[in-house]
Amino acid sequence: MTLQRKLLLGFSLMVVPALLVGVQAVRTNGLVRGTLESLGERLARSRTYAEVEDAMFNQTQVIWRYLGGDPAARQEFPLTEQVVDYWLDRWAASLPPDELHLAAGVRGIETDIRSVAVRVFKLHDAGQHAAAAVLARQELVERLQPALAEVNREIYRRAREFSVQAAFTQVAAIVDAERRVLWGIIGLALVAGLVASWLIARGVARPLSELQRAMAVVGAGDLDHEIQPRSRDEIGDLARAFARMTEQLRQSHAQLVQSEKLASIGQMAAAVAHGLRNPLASLRAAAQLAQHRVDAPAAREQLGAIVEQVDRLDLRIAHLLTFSRPTPFRPLRESARTLVEGALSGFSDLLRQRHVELTLTFADPLPEIRVDPMRLEQALTEIVSNALDAMPEGGKLHIATRLADGDGGGEGVALELTDTGPGIPAEILPNLCEPFFTTRPEGTGLGLAIAKRYVEEAGGRLAITSTPGRGATVRIWLPMASGEAAAAPARSHA
Repeated sequence: MTLQRKLLLGFSLMVVPALLVGVQAVRTNGLVRGTLESLGERLARSRTYAEVEDAMFNQTQVIWRYLGGDPAARQEFPLTEQVVDYWLDRWAASLPPDELHLAAGVRGIETDIRSVAVRVFKLHDAGQHAAAAVLARQELVERLQPALAEVNREIYRRAREFSVQAAFTQVAAIVDAERRVLWGIIGLALVAGLVASWLIARGVARPLSELQRAMAVVGAGDLDHEIQPRSRDEIGDLARAFARMTEQLRQSHAQLVQSEKLASIGQMAAAVAHGLRNPLASLRAAAQLAQHRVDAPAAREQLGAIVEQVDRLDLRIAHLLTFSRPTPFRPLRESARTLVEGALSGFSDLLRQRHVELTLTFADPLPEIRVDPMRLEQALTEIVSNALDAMPEGGKLHIATRLADGDGGGEGVALELTDTGPGIPAEILPNLCEPFFTTRPEGTGLGLAIAKRYVEEAGGRLAITSTPGRGATVRIWLPMASGEAAAAPARSHA
């Protein structure tokens, strides 16, 4: 009897237990899905409230910015009110009746914040800057923020108790019922399994035993264990497939470890950034306010240095938040030239100060590409900023676009950014786009990592080449938008 026939006979004896397992699995899946949907609704409410909390925090920052001398902040305040109202209405609409009093409490605090803002703006406009700052500190920092923190604790406590704990109880009950049913199925499966085992053991036991030992070794973490299939039947095919899978696991294990590490770092970074921005904003506002009150040049210079360092810290926090909480990808059709010009619009003064000569070469015509314009402009901004940092004493920056084919043969557009800086040592080139890798003491190590992520999510590639002493070149390839016909110019291979 061939192995195939033995297996078919054995499987036929196991049909009834398998069907019972399938029915029970479908039933259990329905129960668990209902529990998870209930949990998902609770978690969605928690995420919506997090938006409410963030919007109210931004609202207080607008007040501090106005006190710090930013006249545009007052025009932004009505917009922050609209944002808070939007998220607060969404959150309140999703609450059950027994939790509506929480929404009323948050609305009361929001009303007090708006009232305080009106009084602070009025005092500041009347020239009573010190009184306005004192009022803001007493009302916002000492009264309203602790009150909001107390409400936050109650809201998140309820979320934990009524979502996670309730879901755990329901799942535990489902598991108990599942266990009782499975014991009955196991008894039936034992009878069928004994008969099937007797039929197939003689021709299958040895290769399966070897494969099982290999699986145990690999399952214990030894991905370098060598698997040598000896048979040429279906079991041999299975062993060879398992060997290929082990090879793939070996290759992806390092990536998985790195991804988990980055996920943990990203969560920690988001929490740290959220806790730092409030005191940093207060410190910046205080320093700017002090600048307007002192006349000594030395003191004003020191206060300006404080503001500059706070801005630098805020930029690092923004990098951390961008990397740890990516926003949804929103692709649009856009031209490469428009994206480059948009990214360069904020570098005019810096190019002049650094004495960097900028040259642009745009192939014409070029097809449009499908990208998220905001993200790709940010990626180009990070790359240009790195290039300028590499040329503090001046140099040349050349940006070119051209039609190019990708590695897979797809048509697209290539962007090349070349600087005349000192270049990059060959030993650190492979690590440049890794998160948190930097060669500058003041760097965050996230600029190129963010740029690479944004390029790859658009279906493109980013590569860096360099010759020490002769500068570096960043090459970006992006696929053209679907439905675009490639133009006639000569095409190169990216």
